[in-house]
Amino acid sequence: MNSRKAWYIGCSAEQVAERVILLGDPGRVPRFSQYLSDVEAMPVNRGLATVTGMYEDTRITLSAFGMGSPIAAIVLHELANLGASVFLRIGTSIGLSPVNIGDMIIARNAKSFEGTSSAYAHGAGNSSADPSLVSALTRAASGHEATYHVGAFASFDGFYQDMFALDDATEDRVRNNLERLAGQDVLAVDMETSAILTVGKSLGCKAGSMCASTVNSLKKQKIGKQEHAEAERTLISIALEALKQVDPA
Repeated sequence: MNSRKAWYIGCSAEQVAERVILLGDPGRVPRFSQYLSDVEAMPVNRGLATVTGMYEDTRITLSAFGMGSPIAAIVLHELANLGASVFLRIGTSIGLSPVNIGDMIIARNAKSFEGTSSAYAHGAGNSSADPSLVSALTRAASGHEATYHVGAFASFDGFYQDMFALDDATEDRVRNNLERLAGQDVLAVDMETSAILTVGKSLGCKAGSMCASTVNSLKKQKIGKQEHAEAERTLISIALEALKQVDPA
């Protein structure tokens, strides 16, 4: 990989801000770009969309990775290689009790049940979010009406094996898994947070994660369209306010 240009996302160092918001859904990039000024959009490659713009007086990059820890790690690693040093994932997650659909969850730490973290940290099992990011997110969230929680995430590779039962054959496995995690005070389950925290720390960066709870896997409940749009607006508003408070690593 050319140290001045990313292999997959195609950005040069000059096009990347020190502060990055990592997104799963590439459709959020144009929606969230509306919160920025002086936006520069980079060419989309393999569905990986990246833009950089200004939020008030803070330069911020938005970059989408799609789904799953391996590609999230690739995007983070490429951006870090170009000079980015603060990474915040925002997206959606499965909420566990006492989290309700529509609530915000800020990761203090994450349990790793995915395979990517072990490539960056031997024996990876639990990763911590950067404390300054957690504090900034908590301060920013307190200024919004949305309910928020701060606590543990758990991240998996097997969505339909470990997180959401698609058929009767995996119903008991998923239920037992989620109930066990809830008993360990895990608040949210996703596919990327633990890897983002682990990879970020291993590269000397600050990393954090904040998600909206949009699915109750045990009850097979999903957030409504209008509520989902409102949750996205809350996520990006909190994220931008928080990032401008955090110094680069």
